[in-house]
Amino acid sequence: MSEQIGVVLVFAGLALATLGVPWLAARAVAALWRRPAARGERMRRLLVPASMVAAGLVIGGTPFVFQRAYLAIVGLGERERVVDGERMLTLTGWDRGDYSILAEKPDVVVLDMGNPDVGDETLALLQELPRLRELSLSDSAVTDRGLPVLAGLPALESLRLARTKVTPAGIEAFLAAPPPKLRQLDVSGNGIPTEILRAWKNAGAADGNQGGRRYVN
Repeated sequence: MSEQIGVVLVFAGLALATLGVPWLAARAVAALWRRPAARGERMRRLLVPASMVAAGLVIGGTPFVFQRAYLAIVGLGERERVVDGERMLTLTGWDRGDYSILAEKPDVVVLDMGNPDVGDETLALLQELPRLRELSLSDSAVTDRGLPVLAGLPALESLRLARTKVTPAGIEAFLAAPPPKLRQLDVSGNGIPTEILRAWKNAGAADGNQGGRRYVN
């Protein structure tokens, strides 16, 4: 199901439910004033607005049910690969606006998620990915507020934040206490002073990681 069709169904369902609820409420109130002998007629009068509300809920919920069923049956297709026992996900270009699928993939090792709708709130899902080693968030809406979440990823070695909304101050604070295994960092297109990145690289050399830390700016 395309995103456009899904949006149409959601709004159509919402419109039906919005019209049906007050209609149903009005008829229910009116029915209270009728004689008990008219209960059959009362129920028939409630049937149409009740059906409208039910139809709205079914139509509006169809895109969400379809997506869950599709993922359960078909999976992520070419977006998901398992190489040598390591799961890799490519969600760049993901058009469903929902990244909760990550909660079902706690063993992800490589994740490419460079989309404009990926923001700081989305990063909360990464906290449940203890094996995440490579992460690409380039061209996303991530800001300095999301960096503490990234700093807490225990296995992260490679991070790409090119053309995001991070600032020099945010990157400097992030690199003061980076992920313990971070070795590669791409912050190109963000105007980060080279001195900040060089200090992080030199600190790694001082710790005996001469072959480790590299950056792109």
